[in-house]
Amino acid sequence: MLRTCVGGTIHGVAGSPVTSSLEAIDSLDVDAFVSLFAPRGRLLSVDGRVANGAEEVRAAISSFVSDLRSTSHQVTAEWHPEPEVWIAELDATYELNNYTELGPYARAVVLRAGKEGIDELRIYGLHELPLTASAHPYQEVFGSGRWLPTL
Repeated sequence: MLRTCVGGTIHGVAGSPVTSSLEAIDSLDVDAFVSLFAPRGRLLSVDGRVANGAEEVRAAISSFVSDLRSTSHQVTAEWHPEPEVWIAELDATYELNNYTELGPYARAVVLRAGKEGIDELRIYGLHELPLTASAHPYQEVFGSGRWLPTL
């Protein structure tokens, strides 16, 4: 199944775990996001950080949303090539707690679903820092004097 954006924004395929996860993030609802994951689910964020298991996913998403006043994700295309695989292209826009607006940033998502929820969610995108940007590139993700979003 393929759905693309033609002349307007779509919000993904109905019933898609990609859509559900983005809705949880856009509502800044950590519990709703984590509830979509299998107990041993894995999250890979744009900046290369990996969270394994529900508690690490909770910590990663809690840290992410703590810097945000709001966020929105617009799905521009979504594929469902196999029963457990979802792939989506989207644009992500962020408003930080200090009212700075960032984006839209292009993102690609690959999601593998299992019987217990999301087994793996990989988020790829633009604007991440180069690996040589600091001695600790992913502890604080800032570039050009500002925070860079990782989801």
